[in-house]
Amino acid sequence: MPSLIDKIRKGRKATGLIYYLYGPGKSDEHVDPHIVAGWRDPSAIEPPIKPDGKRNFRDLVNLLNAPLDNVGRLGQNNTVWHCVLSAAPDDPLLSDEHWNQIATEFMHRMGLAPRGDHAGVRWVAVRHGLSRDGIDHIHIAGTLARQDGTFPNLHNDFLRARNACLAIEESFGLRATAAADCTAAVRPSRAETEQALRNGRSEPPRITLRRLVQDAAATALSEDDFFALIRDGGAVIRHR
Repeated sequence: MPSLIDKIRKGRKATGLIYYLYGPGKSDEHVDPHIVAGWRDPSAIEPPIKPDGKRNFRDLVNLLNAPLDNVGRLGQNNTVWHCVLSAAPDDPLLSDEHWNQIATEFMHRMGLAPRGDHAGVRWVAVRHGLSRDGIDHIHIAGTLARQDGTFPNLHNDFLRARNACLAIEESFGLRATAAADCTAAVRPSRAETEQALRNGRSEPPRITLRRLVQDAAATALSEDDFFALIRDGGAVIRHR
């Protein structure tokens, strides 16, 4: 991905999200966090390092929160937007500049920060270095109030995100993914993938099961044969 979208999530505190993105993550997967894109030049909004070696997030959080504060929605539910964009394992390793272009194009196509619209939402894209899972990705965090005191249109934001990713994949020559027709299989979450690795599996169980079912459906000569093939593949079936 932009060959895949992790979940789009909404929250109410930019502070907690920024601290999370610059923290170790749930399984120490947040390596070398840094801003690669945003509503301002990344170098102007990167949280500085204090003499004690810790980051100072105050200025960045205050800037992100200002539009919400201006419209009286600071701290309210569903006012902070978070999306993860990840490259496919077989895509070439992207540079910070590539991710800058991808994030900027993505936010433009989402309508949250259109090009040339200086009153769009305030947002940042934080990139982590490759962790043990080897997934090249960025986190986009934004606050859902425009700088002109109005609110962005979030109708069907997941479908809009999928279509944005399809356009980006084509532009950057990345692996193409399914169209946003609401029929594509749900991809495993990061937690499922990491749990599979910890358990010595090469892939999450849902991927294994999906493959077994697809193979059985393609070769089975009867209903009984279909279920027998799935069982032979190691799956446990309970008829209902």
